[in-house]
Amino acid sequence: MKRSIPMDSVLGLLFALAGAAILQQALNMHPLPGMNVGPGLFPSIVGGAMALMGVALTIQGWVVRDVPEEDAPPLVTWFAIGIVAAIAAVIFVMPYLGFLVAGTIFSVVIVLLSRGGWLPALIFSPIATATIYYLFTMALRVPLPRGLLG
Repeated sequence: MKRSIPMDSVLGLLFALAGAAILQQALNMHPLPGMNVGPGLFPSIVGGAMALMGVALTIQGWVVRDVPEEDAPPLVTWFAIGIVAAIAAVIFVMPYLGFLVAGTIFSVVIVLLSRGGWLPALIFSPIATATIYYLFTMALRVPLPRGLLG
């Protein structure tokens, strides 16, 4: 029986290569004098994460190969549509509501879409959003929209 190369492995390899290319370019960015955070920090984080996740997807594609077609997940799921809609909504409302309000609502929606309950969503979301807000505004000195709380 001939086994074909799993699509997840191909996509994972492409994702890993793209992440490695982004990381390589980000590491070549020269820091600006007097800046705490150089221009290559965030692209380095994104590129490194892309490369790692691409490798993980490539390995998963080789390990999980023989899923019967009727058990395979659909190409587009309601979860994926919900995530894309939530991201689009938070991008639209963040300038008006601010990072803390919009980020908390976004986190609640993501937890609920992931089949988490209301209690974990209401506990996790404000803590995660406040932590990210503090990290960006205080530690990295990156301003975030204040919106309603400004």
